Amino acid sequence: MTAICPYCRGEIDPADGGNIDCPGCGTPHHQDCFAENGGCTVFGCAQAPVDDPKISVSNTEIATSLSVAPTPMTLAASVPVPAAETTPAAPPPFVGSNTPPPPVTGSVSSSEPSLAELYASDNRPRSRVNFVLLGVFFGIFGVHNFYAGYVRKGVGQLFLTILTCFYGAIVSWIWALIEICLVNKDNDGVQFT
Repeated sequence: MTAICPYCRGEIDPADGGNIDCPGCGTPHHQDCFAENGGCTVFGCAQAPVDDPKISVSNTEIATSLSVAPTPMTLAASVPVPAAETTPAAPPPFVGSNTPPPPVTGSVSSSEPSLAELYASDNRPRSRVNFVLLGVFFGIFGVHNFYAGYVRKGVGQLFLTILTCFYGAIVSWIWALIEICLVNKDNDGVQFT
């Protein structure tokens, strides 16, 4: 039976002199395939190439990259741009670089936004279809209101359902059906798409 190279999936001809057995696991390879891969192609073999280092991003780096304003672009050469707008902001630090983050002044909690604050600044328009489906199927819990940013109404429907041991669920559901018919904007005033 002929051996198969795990890198190129080609047959290894024993008469050909360009074959090599992995010194770690003994798996046969073409010599060119072994060199091109940088080692053995078998997962977990000691002779396999080393993986690239993983990248980690902190909340500070995310906040720094979100706070950089985009540089304005001119539409035509005849449109003047004021000098204050033409100076670009400093680019965010490269995430994979070895440069330390900028020094933190004050307490960490005041300078580093939480994930809730980062997601709260998301102003993308919400989907009307999602709002309606959440209202129909999960309206008794107020999920559609949480989706649209109406937290107080969502908490009211959730408490009405839970505190009445689900006897008030029919009232919450009717309330949700009326809302999905009448509400066209989220809590920030952005029209549903």
